[in-house]
Amino acid sequence: MAKKLNLVDMYGIGLMLEHLVAEGNITCEERDRVILRIARENDIAEYMLSNLAGYGRSKQEVLERAKRRKGLESQGKKQEEGYISLTEVARAHSEDAPGYVIQSWLRSGNTLAFLNLWEQENNPNYSETGYAELLKRKKTASFTLTPKLWIDQTKAIGIVSKQGKNGGTFAHPMIACEFASWIAPEFKMQLLKLSLDRTKLR
Repeated sequence: MAKKLNLVDMYGIGLMLEHLVAEGNITCEERDRVILRIARENDIAEYMLSNLAGYGRSKQEVLERAKRRKGLESQGKKQEEGYISLTEVARAHSEDAPGYVIQSWLRSGNTLAFLNLWEQENNPNYSETGYAELLKRKKTASFTLTPKLWIDQTKAIGIVSKQGKNGGTFAHPMIACEFASWIAPEFKMQLLKLSLDRTKLR
């Protein structure tokens, strides 16, 4: 039986959907339908969704929150609010080894191709040479790709690795969506329904 999503998952999903609303990719109503359906499928009470996942938040509130996040990003504080903790999402599925879950995700060729495309579009200092070198090393059975190695080798900015208290691996909402789609089929299903036929969410 598939493991149900929990409150940490819903928090991350809410942040990702809020990013899509702020960018104009989906409406607040579509966000609420996605959140409500996922919550019902995973026995999460509706009254918890407002603070937890942004359920019912207006477009104006979403844009104000996005503006605050951009202000933090300009001060070099991406991981503190604007970026989403992959470690927390992974911990919900593997409490003892969230880092291993993230490393398993990074082992996928599709994941690296997606990260490569994101960095090409958003990072003028991105090193495609470093990416190519990692692909060669990845063919070695003993090679382990960690978030820190990815960042150091490619000068990536879409993923942030933070040490110490409250540390972990953080990612831009679009990358976090990709991670959540890999780790939680329910979330991926709702996003696909939304992109292919929005009427199916009603």
